[in-house]
Amino acid sequence: MNQKTIKFLAFTAFLVFFSGRVWADRANDIIKKADEIRNPAESYEMMIEVQAEEEVSEFQVFLKGQDRTIVVTKAPSKDMGRNMLMLDRDFQAYVPNLKRSIRLSLSQKLSGQVSNGDISRTRWYGDYVAKIESENTSEVQLLLEGKKDNLTYAWIRLWVEKKSGHPLRAEYLGLNGRTVLKNAYFENYKNLAGAQRPSLIRIEDKANKTSFIRIKSMDKKEYNDAFFSLKKMESLK
Repeated sequence: MNQKTIKFLAFTAFLVFFSGRVWADRANDIIKKADEIRNPAESYEMMIEVQAEEEVSEFQVFLKGQDRTIVVTKAPSKDMGRNMLMLDRDFQAYVPNLKRSIRLSLSQKLSGQVSNGDISRTRWYGDYVAKIESENTSEVQLLLEGKKDNLTYAWIRLWVEKKSGHPLRAEYLGLNGRTVLKNAYFENYKNLAGAQRPSLIRIEDKANKTSFIRIKSMDKKEYNDAFFSLKKMESLK
């Protein structure tokens, strides 16, 4: 192999590496923006309604950054006191009749097709390795592979609108990265906490059963880190 061929192969390898890096950076930029739209990094409070078949639940959600959450059950009355605390990926729920908290997973069912993590931890940027699978003039399709344990979903296929950066829909995949467990649709964008965000998330399972997460309000609030504790979570009504 002559010197000219070696230089050509080295240059080709560099171009492949560089273009791959640029592609990966672009994928990360897309999911970072989608996260900021759907789940801003600031501290805020939300009122959420979850409709699953004939049951409707209401939750007051306190969030700081993307790794501290307290969920307070407001309705139905039989579930009041069943509050939840998330610190990073550690998720605990208070059980009133046991008078103690128990550790749960983010992937466990909250109500209908909605998992605990769907309302307590929904971060894509930082939790997943993203790559662009395809795109057209209006949308980008990405595949997200979880890089941490105890995430709500191990793999996600996500579609994002190019012009706005809005997340449009997602497939929540099984551990093999291929089996579709649920489909999610991010709909009814409106002004929430100073930006256009989806106020409705529609989640469908393979049996075509559908649940809805409705964000009724989202307001910026300030909380100190001490607020997000088991003692505080257990005391809130």
